[in-house]
Amino acid sequence: MTLSTARPTTQVDLSNAGNWQNGVPRAEFARLRREAPVAWNPRNDGHKGFWAVTRYDDIVQVSKDTETYSSRNGVISLDDFDDAQNDARRTLLEMDPPQHGKMRLLTMPGFTRRGVGGLEEDVRARIGALLDRLVGAGSFEAVTTLTKEVPILTLCSLLGIPAERKDDLIRWSDLLIGSDDPDFIDPIFDRYSAEERRMLPFGHPASLLAFEMGRELAADRRANPREDVITMLVQAQVDGKPISEDDYLNYFLMLVVAGNETTRHTMSHSLNALAQNPGEWARFREGGIKSQTATDECVRWATPVHFVRRITTRATELGGVQIDKGEKVAMYYASGNRDEAYFDAPDQFRLDRSPNPHMAFGKGGPHFCLGNYVAQLQVRVLLEEMAKRVATIRTQSGPNLLRSNHVHGVKSLDLELTAL
Repeated sequence: MTLSTARPTTQVDLSNAGNWQNGVPRAEFARLRREAPVAWNPRNDGHKGFWAVTRYDDIVQVSKDTETYSSRNGVISLDDFDDAQNDARRTLLEMDPPQHGKMRLLTMPGFTRRGVGGLEEDVRARIGALLDRLVGAGSFEAVTTLTKEVPILTLCSLLGIPAERKDDLIRWSDLLIGSDDPDFIDPIFDRYSAEERRMLPFGHPASLLAFEMGRELAADRRANPREDVITMLVQAQVDGKPISEDDYLNYFLMLVVAGNETTRHTMSHSLNALAQNPGEWARFREGGIKSQTATDECVRWATPVHFVRRITTRATELGGVQIDKGEKVAMYYASGNRDEAYFDAPDQFRLDRSPNPHMAFGKGGPHFCLGNYVAQLQVRVLLEEMAKRVATIRTQSGPNLLRSNHVHGVKSLDLELTAL
């Protein structure tokens, strides 16, 4: 293969959160897949540019090759961090093998199909009770009353957090993920200097409040072990040694954010898609489409995380383009899940789409989402319980999207569910 000496570039600055607020830049991604599947995205804000990877196969290649494409210098941000920042912020996501595998195993039993075997009954009862209040009751704001409630209460159950603390978890998660959105300005943010914030996970002091809860839970579980994920963490050992407090707290924070945000936004986007495609809802309700098949399409359609990032450990070639050592590489799931080579009519919402090899939870590498089964379970049960109660789904306004270059978030969505 002949390598290109010129850098193909993006025409839209994908690092600019404002370019995502009205929706994913689909036209730009389609152009990149056709013309420049590995393209340089320059920046003019003090941070170095990065490579945007937009084709499915190239994304899988980067995911699998952890020796060339490292996670240790940041995953969820396109900004540059020094070693001290990286170490202070490091979670399971920012680890390479073999460390990543060892840390992942600490809680994996709590997130497997067997580990959450008793969870479905509780999730179904919770969703059913929420729908019974909302169906036929007129217009309601779906994020606050439904799609925030389901995953946060499920997370509380898995982690052993009292349900009355759920609003704290939601608030902290919103602040950490929504730091580029003016609707999530936090008055305590400016009490910390830029130097202090740079050493905090997500660069935000809300992480310190979450850490306080994490310490409280750890102290309780040491004295009163339970069958929950927090107990797994406080009892965990890696290479014969207990994990450090910093590792525990960052792990805890990752579970709080990841276990809440992605499922919430998948549900919100799915409800909006069902409202916009009433024929699909009618077909599902009539029983012609398997629940898991429909769930896979909801997850593909929503793709709640736009990208994850790596950094090259050596000079390499990808998609016919030369990439130097130490350069950032962003894998755009938002594009890969619409790649025409893998998805027929990818911009159509089809609940019976099969096969559906979506990459919303990652693809091909060791960083495949730890909580993917729990997320899918909740989306599937929502569809199944709605099918028992809901004739039609209508949007009254929205969706109002999060201003973020990383999370495909929905801040609000006004719906009406008419009863069967």
